[in-house]
Amino acid sequence: MVIAITLGIVLASILFMRRIARMTRLVELNRSNDKTLVLRVNGPLFFAAAEKTFVELYKKINGYEHIVLQWDAVPILDAGGLNALIHFIDELPEHVDLSICELQFQPLKTLARAKIVPIPNKLMFFSTLDEALKDKE
Repeated sequence: MVIAITLGIVLASILFMRRIARMTRLVELNRSNDKTLVLRVNGPLFFAAAEKTFVELYKKINGYEHIVLQWDAVPILDAGGLNALIHFIDELPEHVDLSICELQFQPLKTLARAKIVPIPNKLMFFSTLDEALKDKE
C-alpha cells in the first residue's frame, strides 16, 4: 500500500510539472524594429520549462541584434531555469545582446544570489520595457 501511495504521488508530481511546463511560453510583442526582437515570457522558468523555452528562443533570434525579454509574467526562476539562462547567454552570437526587463522579486533574487551582473554588449537589465527599448534605439 505504501508503494502504491508513493507511486501515485510521484506520478501526480510528474503530471503537474508537465502541465506547468506547458504553460510557459514566449509571446512576441509588436514593439520592435527590424533589429530588435521583443518577447514576453509567460510562466515559470523552472527546470521542466526553461530548457524548452530557451531552445525556442534561440531559434527565433536569427537576424536580430537585440533581444528584449519582458519577465513581468515570470513568477519563478529556479536553478534549472538559471542554468538554462546562463547557457543561452553563453551561446548568443557575438553581435547579439540580451536585455531583460520588468523582473519580479523571486527571479530577481535568484539572479542576485547567483551573482548575475550586466555584461557590456551582451546582457543588460532594465526596470521597464520602455527603458529597454529606448536603450536599443
